[in-house]
Amino acid sequence: LGLLALLTPCVFPMIPMTVSFFMQGSESRARGVFRGLVFGISIMAIYTLLGVIVSVSNVGPNAANALSTHWIPNLIFFALFIVFAFSFFGMFELVLPASWTNKADSQVDKGGFGGPFFLAVTTVLVSFSCTGPIVGALLVEAAGGLALKPILGMFGFGLAFAIPFTLFAIFPSWLKGLPKSGGWLNSVKVVLGFVVLAFGMKFLSTIDQTYHLGIMSREVYLAIWIVIFIMLGFYLLGKLKFAHDSELPHV
Repeated sequence: LGLLALLTPCVFPMIPMTVSFFMQGSESRARGVFRGLVFGISIMAIYTLLGVIVSVSNVGPNAANALSTHWIPNLIFFALFIVFAFSFFGMFELVLPASWTNKADSQVDKGGFGGPFFLAVTTVLVSFSCTGPIVGALLVEAAGGLALKPILGMFGFGLAFAIPFTLFAIFPSWLKGLPKSGGWLNSVKVVLGFVVLAFGMKFLSTIDQTYHLGIMSREVYLAIWIVIFIMLGFYLLGKLKFAHDSELPHV
């Protein structure tokens, strides 16, 4: 998921911008490598901290079992996944207050550890409209599990998200091999929307199985998945179009 998040229109164009920061004002390559490592470790620490917060808020196995089986949290989680999917489809954007981004960005020019750290904070905040649904979906999945599950989940996401930024900061010449930004980035975002929508059905299925309602049977569940991914196929063939999509002259 961390690697997929890089291929979204909020994140991919930021790679050259962050790399240019490490190339400017670096008297030596060693300094640039050091700042790139601080930047990557900071991103990992920020996302891991989110996992720690979720883990600390988990009050025990009984609460975890109730969270994973009771109809109220499952219905809330289903609604969240629908919101995340619609956000990926371009119906609206999940954004953080601009003041948070501005405050973090104003600290980027500081030397030492400060500059790379606040650049990492700015990167996380600016990319939230694309990474927020992914992180939220991952945290929802982990919320009812073991105490280490959200921590490991967020650490893994942060690691995958940070490694490409760090490598490009250390080896800026690799940027020449990157594809140019374009409409394909929004297509990746929409595909993620279909995937999140499909996984959101799991929570309705959990409610049905727990309370034996007989509405969301295995056949119905699979039928919904088939419809969702057929629609995804039509989208990739250019038969469906969402907001911010570019024209598709050929497949």
